[in-house]
Amino acid sequence: MGRCAKPAIRLAVEADRNALTAMMLRSRAYRGEYLVMIERYPVSSEMITRGEVWLAEYNDSIGGFYRLDVAKADLDLMFVDDSSQGLGVGRLLFRHMLEFARLQGLNSVQIVAHPPAAWFYRKMGAVDCGIVSGKGPGLWDRPQLRIDCQ
Repeated sequence: MGRCAKPAIRLAVEADRNALTAMMLRSRAYRGEYLVMIERYPVSSEMITRGEVWLAEYNDSIGGFYRLDVAKADLDLMFVDDSSQGLGVGRLLFRHMLEFARLQGLNSVQIVAHPPAAWFYRKMGAVDCGIVSGKGPGLWDRPQLRIDCQ
């Protein structure tokens, strides 16, 4: 992904599903102990079909993606490819997510953050509203945040 070019945001399609799951699994942010959180949670056909997965793309390369679970008003997934970190892809995706949420009639969005990523969501305007306790072996407490989108 080039530094000067702004990626285009588009809805994910079924053909993107494996690439998005692979991006999650190779993410530096989820290496080691954090892998247990995502290793059995692929981007599903259902997520794609419901029109909840959006991606940032430049020259046929995916720089990142998010999934907004509209029914739960929950930012379920957000990943920026390791090679696209620091290029503004996360900000672009997050702003798009807020606009998409508005268009869906949501007043706010909940974010149960990966602990090392909570700073990003706070920087984008999300506020802490609780802690979600880890359930099961190898899981940990995660910050719960909320951002208004109206």
